[in-house]
Amino acid sequence: MNRIVIEDVKVIDNHLECNYTIYGEWKRYFKDTNTFFIDYGKKIDRAPESVLVIPLLCNVLPLVWIFDAELIVDDIDKDFFDSIEDFKQGYVNMYPQVSFKGRVSPMKITDNRQDNLNRTATFFSGGVDAYNTLFTHIDENPILVTLWGADITFEDQVGWKFVDSLIKRVALQYKLDYIPIKTSFRRFLNEKTLSDYVFKLTGDNWWYGYQHGIGIIGHIAPLAYQYKIKTAYIASSLTIDDNTTCASDPTIDNFVRFFGCQVVHDGYEYSRPEKTLRISKYVEKTKIPVQFKVCWESEGGSNCCHCEKCYRTILCLIAVKSNPLEYGFIYREDEFAGMMNDFRVKLHFLDNSYFVVYKNIQDLMHKNYTIDDLHPSLRWFYKSNLDKNQFFKRRIIYRFIRKGKNILRTFKKGK
Repeated sequence: MNRIVIEDVKVIDNHLECNYTIYGEWKRYFKDTNTFFIDYGKKIDRAPESVLVIPLLCNVLPLVWIFDAELIVDDIDKDFFDSIEDFKQGYVNMYPQVSFKGRVSPMKITDNRQDNLNRTATFFSGGVDAYNTLFTHIDENPILVTLWGADITFEDQVGWKFVDSLIKRVALQYKLDYIPIKTSFRRFLNEKTLSDYVFKLTGDNWWYGYQHGIGIIGHIAPLAYQYKIKTAYIASSLTIDDNTTCASDPTIDNFVRFFGCQVVHDGYEYSRPEKTLRISKYVEKTKIPVQFKVCWESEGGSNCCHCEKCYRTILCLIAVKSNPLEYGFIYREDEFAGMMNDFRVKLHFLDNSYFVVYKNIQDLMHKNYTIDDLHPSLRWFYKSNLDKNQFFKRRIIYRFIRKGKNILRTFKKGK
């Protein structure tokens, strides 16, 4: 039987290290290090072992369920243990074609519930979703928590320094505490091998479809215990209208809890253009500038202004009558036409789920502009029939598949 035994959980200064042993055929989905570590930017010395182990548990539980494994641990927080079946149900509902089995076998279950929790925290990356959640709860003075190791690799030190300094500046602007975290949570698993496996089951990759969400959330547990955090916010990536699956979902995140601390999947009711509008209004009211960090493509931490996510955010800002150049996007006026031509090509190859947000952006442009008000390079988007674009994309894919089959048939005949 597949099994993971968590053997040692220790803290040295602010460094949390969990050692474990893997047994069974699923071993190939783990790196050979047998170690999971996190470096916290502040002390976590008061957190008990039953809480310290939660970050690792959150990152291995989806594997335990999929590979019908047993997770053996010395001690576990009672509130968290009791919530496992609740947030597991979110996965079951999301992927009915997958059999989620496995079990957690603790030697001891400890009730760490605290009644004097009084602070809040929010995961903060500097993106649109994160800023929307921050401004929604700004009166609570939330602690900002950011992970180095999620979308910025350890090797990209320049990128991390950029993001770290950006968030330090945000914390200073709004008089908030900031705790950076360096984490191996995307380095201890064979993510590509896992993605290949789960893609056959559900069409999703490992990170976006299974680990994202609770894998991030678990990091807050030791901090929540140390600093008496009652609510931990994680900003929504999607909305109820999005026709796609993602492991960060209210049916999962909202059911995670530990020792009285409740996780809240925040902002699910707002589309990306609506979030951008709310941020724009807050900036207008406070006169405090915002610099977005949304890009997944560029090293160095800045926005490349040439990837789909940068284009999406730039268009959102234009749609709400804000200037992207004032929100962390750096490009020359004479580059904009080329950027929009590039976006026009990319639009044909996007997954259908993206068209929901682009339709929302287009609707907002129709509300806020006449076609003559827009930059000439954007007028095609204003007039575009996005439903037709989706059909065009499907037709292109069909042609590629058909051409590929013809080539394969010709190759086989030649043999």
